[in-house]
Amino acid sequence: MEEKKLGGFDIFMLIVCGIMFADAIASNSSAGVPSITWWVILGVLYMIPSGLIIGELSGFLPDEGGIYVWIYEGLGPKWAAFTSWLFFACGLFIPVSSFMMCSDILFTLFYPAASFTVRIVVALVLIWVLAWVSTLPMVESQWITNLAGIIKLALFIGCGVAGLAFIMKGNAVSNPFTGEALAPTLDESLEFLPIIVYCCTGMELASASAGEMKDPAKQLPKVVVGCAALAVVLNVIANAGMLAVLPMDAIDLDLGLLDAFEIGFGSHAIYTIAGVLLLFSVFVQCVTWLVGGNRGTQEGAAAGDLPKFLAIEKNGQPLGAILTTAIAGSVLLVFYAFFSESAADLFFALLNCGVIGSLLPYVFMIVAYQRLRKTEAWQSYEGFKCPGGIALSWIVQIIQCATLLLMLYIPGYGLAPDFVTSVIGTVIMVGAGILAIRVAERENAGKAEVSE
Repeated sequence: MEEKKLGGFDIFMLIVCGIMFADAIASNSSAGVPSITWWVILGVLYMIPSGLIIGELSGFLPDEGGIYVWIYEGLGPKWAAFTSWLFFACGLFIPVSSFMMCSDILFTLFYPAASFTVRIVVALVLIWVLAWVSTLPMVESQWITNLAGIIKLALFIGCGVAGLAFIMKGNAVSNPFTGEALAPTLDESLEFLPIIVYCCTGMELASASAGEMKDPAKQLPKVVVGCAALAVVLNVIANAGMLAVLPMDAIDLDLGLLDAFEIGFGSHAIYTIAGVLLLFSVFVQCVTWLVGGNRGTQEGAAAGDLPKFLAIEKNGQPLGAILTTAIAGSVLLVFYAFFSESAADLFFALLNCGVIGSLLPYVFMIVAYQRLRKTEAWQSYEGFKCPGGIALSWIVQIIQCATLLLMLYIPGYGLAPDFVTSVIGTVIMVGAGILAIRVAERENAGKAEVSE
């Protein structure tokens, strides 16, 4: 019997689940009307070029493991191991922040009186449900990913339609869409700019499941580039819709999308339906990030560059890394809760740390890409190649490094609001990564002594 494989539509929806962050539409829109222009600028200068580069890497090295394999070939095993660890750490912060938001939405919909502590407990339960679902083979759960992808597309388009419906009822737009208002600004809205850049990442996640695809070398480049262009368009539509309905200073980071649906369509029932759909789509989004990020971690552990317990596999999924993520994520959530007064504060603080953890690997990926382009193997490669690859890669790299700086310091305004928690999170990620690599080195040294 022929082994079941992921087709083009499955890959498309897998990437949609990874890069269409419906839970971040409110954060993006909080930067105001200029966020629409920033999306166009960053889409043209960052997201689409990144998609072209990742498309080329996916075709050139279509091995399971994705970014781990690319950095391994370009920079060597140690940098690949450290990068996969950062993705692993990102897999702690992103699901934890998302589930804190999901818990807040859940109780807002069905039991608003729930305390902050109860919301944290529910977020902990969601982390462990995520761990269980993530151990299922991707080909068996692809229908879930496909459904979540369709729902995400509907949420983005629906947000734009909500704005249009709001205007068609005779309401004035809540924020002016004049040429002056659309001009990109360098004010306090820079605090939210890194979130837009973060929403441009994740296109490489599908390559982590290359072993379950029919022809990854041909499928991945086309789908990745197409998804990048689509994501830019839909984010612009969603941001415009939300800003047409809600005043910038009235956008709730957790519930802003639902508020836009309720006010735009004038129906509380739609508010509830959108909330349930958002919860489902965010959960599946976390599955794609957890599996995609931990595949590289599993590859690094299997190669002996990370602790061996992270190499444990089940159903073709990185069980050891997933369970470790669930345990560490649970501890992290409780720890960070002591620094926050509300679910929204906790969500944004954790998200900032996740953004740092997710962007650092892309910095290494670009360096690896630039080196791989100089190899003889690349010269003989006849598949998809990114036009102006080296030049575009430098533009992407500059934007990534500038974004990382904005996570800590906003020019003209001083230290970022979440400077302390971002620094703590970064120190934890980097320090734990160095420790993990040293543990792996000791394990390898012990094996060498036994063999002798």
